[in-house]
Amino acid sequence: MNTYQFYKKEGNLFIFKNQPIFSLVLVILICIAAGLAYKYNFPLLGLFLIVVTGLIIANFFVKKFVIDPQQRTITCKPSVFVAAKTYAFQDFTNFEVLTTKYFGLITMNVFLNIHFEVNGKEQKFMIGQAFTHKAIQKMLNETEDIMGLNENLR
Repeated sequence: MNTYQFYKKEGNLFIFKNQPIFSLVLVILICIAAGLAYKYNFPLLGLFLIVVTGLIIANFFVKKFVIDPQQRTITCKPSVFVAAKTYAFQDFTNFEVLTTKYFGLITMNVFLNIHFEVNGKEQKFMIGQAFTHKAIQKMLNETEDIMGLNENLR
């Protein structure tokens, strides 16, 4: 029985655990900016930033990435405004790791995306994000393990 850092198992399903750290840091920074906007007489900007904060919090609780190894499907719900979509393992094409760097030197954020090809169209979903490549690599390894992608290599 494998224990996963980024997934929790509920029955036959593996549900990705959303990372609260990045969202929390972003919410705190935006709330500080909203407070400064109110202090310096920019109430509409402050209100806009509070609405953005609410959307970030809502997206944190709504975003879902569920792997069902028995049915060989992946269900993705990226945000409040987008409906959940289910993809078959056979539609999977590849993973993608994207890095955001500050001044081309300091890694600010690393994203793990999964790509599917459905009816000739490419679909992309962000699985998770972290501040380091090491965390993303572990996230990728766990996702591959759950999907059984490395079974043919053994």
